[in-house]
Amino acid sequence: MTAPSPPHAIAPWANAWYIDAENLVSVVFIHGLTGNRETTWTDPKTGTCWPQAQLPADLPQARIFTYGYDADVVRIFQTASSNTVRDHGKGLANELSLRRLRTRSNDRPLIFVAHSLGGLVCEQSLLICRGAAEKHLQDVLESTQAIAFMGTPHAGSDLGQWAKTLSGLANVLRKSNPEIVGVLQPGSETLAGLQQEFHVMLDARQKSGKKPIKIFCFFEEIAVIGVGEIVPKHSAILSAYDNRGIHANHMDMTKFSSADDAGYRAVSDQLWLWVNEIEDEFRQNKEKLSKDRKPIPEDIRQGRERMMQEASSAGIISTGSGATFSGNQVAGRDLSF
Repeated sequence: MTAPSPPHAIAPWANAWYIDAENLVSVVFIHGLTGNRETTWTDPKTGTCWPQAQLPADLPQARIFTYGYDADVVRIFQTASSNTVRDHGKGLANELSLRRLRTRSNDRPLIFVAHSLGGLVCEQSLLICRGAAEKHLQDVLESTQAIAFMGTPHAGSDLGQWAKTLSGLANVLRKSNPEIVGVLQPGSETLAGLQQEFHVMLDARQKSGKKPIKIFCFFEEIAVIGVGEIVPKHSAILSAYDNRGIHANHMDMTKFSSADDAGYRAVSDQLWLWVNEIEDEFRQNKEKLSKDRKPIPEDIRQGRERMMQEASSAGIISTGSGATFSGNQVAGRDLSF
């Protein structure tokens, strides 16, 4: 039996989630309220975890991560995490920045995919990176290219009221996290402050001449039976950015059974578009550097070749730190390795 994944930490998800150190871009998945870094993205009927099963084939250039944190508002026989959105954002910033630093990929472009509360955690994380003194934290913000929000309650949500109801029904056995629930309420001052800071940061980034962060919002199209819409469209979208619906309720809008699922195609196509733009920009910069590189003057090039030929014929190879005797130049020439 596979050991359950710890609720916290950023991690590659099996082999397919961590391709290799040469990937062009990193895609980071962040789950939402009462979610899990695995089950949030897994179709319960087929057991298909699409970021692991389908996405690597569609985005072979991407290194894919999933971030887990304790987002339970209520948990039987336990006290739900007392961490606030800011605490979770700080955890994401630290985990991700250190993972990038240790794998020497702290300048690699980043794309976030965030569901529900995870979108607020993502925003808070980037705000923390903006004000950080440490370069590895600053690099997270500087590397962020795009964010796909999925059912994120930018203007508050009935999700908070729903969570309060669940908490109230089982308050004898459970203890809740009122800070997390409060942020999700429509009219929440904390949420309004977070949104204002986030948009000020986006505007300042653009005014300073830096590349703007691309944003796309997905919203739920189906209400939860007996509850209604958890995050209505007006709360899930940002007026300055493109959006589209996914034909599912709030919990199921991140669960796709196959690559043919319309929801999967919508999300993966948007991610592919961003990765393709990053790839094109990388290629253009590489070509520009190649064109800008000054050719070695012909007389210097010929002089170097002449020196190498003389050193080779004499059995001496110049290393830059003195001459090294190279031994028999013929021995081993016909061996293959």
